Amino acid sequence: MSRGRRPSQALAEAAVIGARRGSVLPAPGGRYDMYDLLIFELYRIVFVKVRRSASQFCDPIEILRTYRSDVARIHRVPLTAYSAREVWVRLPRGRWQFFLIRHDSVVEIHADGTHIPRMELPVPARGPEPEEDPFGGEPQGDDSPGGDSPTEDGE
Repeated sequence: MSRGRRPSQALAEAAVIGARRGSVLPAPGGRYDMYDLLIFELYRIVFVKVRRSASQFCDPIEILRTYRSDVARIHRVPLTAYSAREVWVRLPRGRWQFFLIRHDSVVEIHADGTHIPRMELPVPARGPEPEEDPFGGEPQGDDSPGGDSPTEDGE
């Protein structure tokens, strides 16, 4: 987490990254502003807060814990269908991570603002096991001649 003066090198790098997405306007204020950059994309405006991190990897939980006041500040920016709020973190060795701040969650995104798809775990392709009778009878299935309900005479 950065303390003291604004991270000018990180802000300059962030402006270059933001310029790939649209027109960039730096915020004129200081460290305690709600955002550091405005990115004017074709169909939305993105409010960006830039931070530096000493750790090699950040996840959404760490972002909420480490940058709580920054997330709270940018969370005050009204979220509409045409706006987005993001926190960009510059990691050591020049790497960047990007996080979208929603009403109820923080999600990691790509530099271009697109979502990172979550990894899907493989599911075995086996069918359901037949249910066994707890009293030791034959497995029950859908092939019973009487259908699902017993007849009136008890068969």
